[in-house]
Amino acid sequence: MKRSWLWLLCGAAVAAGAGVPLALGGREALSTLFTVPLGAVVALAGLSLASALARAVKLRLLAMRLGHHISVPRALITAFASDAAFQATPAGAGGYPATIVLLRRGGVPASAGVAMCAADQALDSALFAVALPLFCLLDLGDAVPAAWHSFAWLPAVVILAVAVSIAIAYRFRSVWLTPLRALALRVRWLRERRERVRAFCARVVADFARLRNGSRIVTCTLVLAVAAQWIARYAALWLAMIVLGHPLPFGLVFVAQSVALHAAQWTGMPGGVGAGDVALAAGLSPWAPLVVLGPALLLWRLATYHLVLLAGAIAFACDRRPIASAAIAAADA
Repeated sequence: MKRSWLWLLCGAAVAAGAGVPLALGGREALSTLFTVPLGAVVALAGLSLASALARAVKLRLLAMRLGHHISVPRALITAFASDAAFQATPAGAGGYPATIVLLRRGGVPASAGVAMCAADQALDSALFAVALPLFCLLDLGDAVPAAWHSFAWLPAVVILAVAVSIAIAYRFRSVWLTPLRALALRVRWLRERRERVRAFCARVVADFARLRNGSRIVTCTLVLAVAAQWIARYAALWLAMIVLGHPLPFGLVFVAQSVALHAAQWTGMPGGVGAGDVALAAGLSPWAPLVVLGPALLLWRLATYHLVLLAGAIAFACDRRPIASAAIAAADA
């Protein structure tokens, strides 16, 4: 029953991903799509592909830092399939579990996969903490009210507050960890596997510590891969607006997508479909009419949502090969 509801929710999101932009733009939005050059469609698909390739590079570098070699096909399958899992599940909840499972099938231990996902999230958060204030200060365009620029520090402060809270919680872990451990041990499954769970957590902490240290060249390449991943992903709407004859500052489009999509994730709809489109249309409406925003949002959804789901389905299909259980057990040893 739960699986049926998940498929129903995903199907509704796929339909809404095309229906909501068309509803926003009206009948003219659909007719405008037929005027888009084929080269522009290929370029939008190329941006989606570049984003997934950058994430594959990031995963391969993180695995390399932990001493695990994953092949190029494995990195690509993991990147494409996990991106689809992010888009197909409410609030992106399935993305990181899919990443861990797919990496494990490629020989990366589960503990290393968890550490890599934590590092992946930390790198993404650091990018947005730096990029959002810079774009708010430098690249929102002259038409943006001056008051908007004064709030440029807010995204960085929020992310910094979360990071400080995590650091404080870790520093005083002895205060809350003991009662939490006692509560967890009331669960029979955890009590029976107490030593294994403790060893697994120790491996995750050790792997994450190793990820924080290493070659500066690898670190710089990781930073470039993270920047390429999100700039390519968020450039799709910017390019769509250019194709439709309403260019907007890249910083404005980047900030609008960041705020709208992260807020829309709280609705529970896969990919923030529906709420994200409406929020973007409302946020960008002072600079472009809905008759342009409608087809632009549809092109954006086709490139960053529907195409990602299709590529992920192909990646999952390519990964449906049997892997010896002994190899998986050896990876977790």
